Amino acid sequence: MNSTTPDTLDRLLQGAGLRRDSQLAELLGVSPQAVSQARRKGRIPDGWVLKVAAQFGLSTDWIFFGKGAPEEGAVPPAPSREDGAEKLRRARGESFFGEVGAGQDSIGLVMVPLVAARLAAGKGSLETDGDVLSYFSFRQDWLCRKGDPEKMVLMKVCGDSMEPDIRHGDMVLVDQSKRQIYGHAIYAMGINEEIYIKQVETLPGGKLVLRSRNPEYSPINVDLHGDLADSVRVIGRVIWCCREI
Repeated sequence: MNSTTPDTLDRLLQGAGLRRDSQLAELLGVSPQAVSQARRKGRIPDGWVLKVAAQFGLSTDWIFFGKGAPEEGAVPPAPSREDGAEKLRRARGESFFGEVGAGQDSIGLVMVPLVAARLAAGKGSLETDGDVLSYFSFRQDWLCRKGDPEKMVLMKVCGDSMEPDIRHGDMVLVDQSKRQIYGHAIYAMGINEEIYIKQVETLPGGKLVLRSRNPEYSPINVDLHGDLADSVRVIGRVIWCCREI
């Protein structure tokens, strides 16, 4: 669901102590164009609201609808340039954390962005948009055991080449800090403008083999000293997968 309240975006700026849409885009980790488009259409992704609310202790009712006080028990002063810059610097240097509801044990949560880019399990996908569609909560301690939460993104899979392990429509967690290739691990890979999800193997002589789990698909052989050397990149290692039932 997206908010259609006309003033929602302005309240996001006010609550975060910011003055410009470009600052909000940097805080959210999205492009300035995404914020401009949201303002123009009057449709604000719920994930933006949830992220700013948790980051700055704001009421979501106030952000969405302008109801009640921005912060519980007090209304913050009008944002100043210095206050907004300081909050923005602090937000850039920290993970996004939330807390579980009242009456439960507090646990650190990290909100991981689901990006618009899709990983092809089959032919290469040209959907490489990095705009954030939504956010999903993960336990901080679990993510830290897996890798670097600051570098993690969620991506949807399109195609059946990784079945039965990873199916069409599944969502995978990619750690972009893990780019060193270990045999038989699964990675998000880019070749030219296309992106894939494949099991990657290294061979002597600077060669890679991108394998599918589905035997109907042939492996993709890449010579890192050949014509594709400058066009092949490791986006990150796939560390988790889920699907809707």
